[in-house]
Amino acid sequence: MRQRLRADLAPSHERLDRFFSDLDLATRPGLTLFLRAHRAAFAAIRPAPGGRTGRPLLDRMIAAIDTDLARLEAPAPPRLAPLVLHRHNAQDYVLLGSRLGSQLLRRRWQAATDPGLLAAGAYLSLPPLTDQWRGFCDEAGARGADGTDADADLAEAERLFELFLSAGHAARRSISAPKNERIA
Repeated sequence: MRQRLRADLAPSHERLDRFFSDLDLATRPGLTLFLRAHRAAFAAIRPAPGGRTGRPLLDRMIAAIDTDLARLEAPAPPRLAPLVLHRHNAQDYVLLGSRLGSQLLRRRWQAATDPGLLAAGAYLSLPPLTDQWRGFCDEAGARGADGTDADADLAEAERLFELFLSAGHAARRSISAPKNERIA
């Protein structure tokens, strides 16, 4: 199942990675947009029961982002319609993968020279949850990749990717960078 998740979701994953990778996290507008988008998406998720992720992880990530947004004196993130999840495998795939991806983006944020930006690192400094990711990968690798359960996991993971991309676009529309600062 892990190979199918990776292969079938590659186009959605690439669109999402491209959107967030294009942000300059070493600038106030870029970091603010990134944090506001993630906060909006996490707040919209109604987690599925079970799995390795869920409400406690979402609450930790939201609290860290709220701390960062307060330090940046950023406006509230956009509000999105709730996304009720039923498939913990889809949720784990996207949320645990997001934690790993944030570690890559963390390096770009650390290149900032503005002490105010560097003080807004609670979210990007959260642990990557590597052990949980490995456990998920082992479990997914042992599951069958065909059938209605596998199809349902893929469809819900796709909806999560779409939620994050929609959150990014909503956050971009709701702020505008001063002309001398780059968002992307």
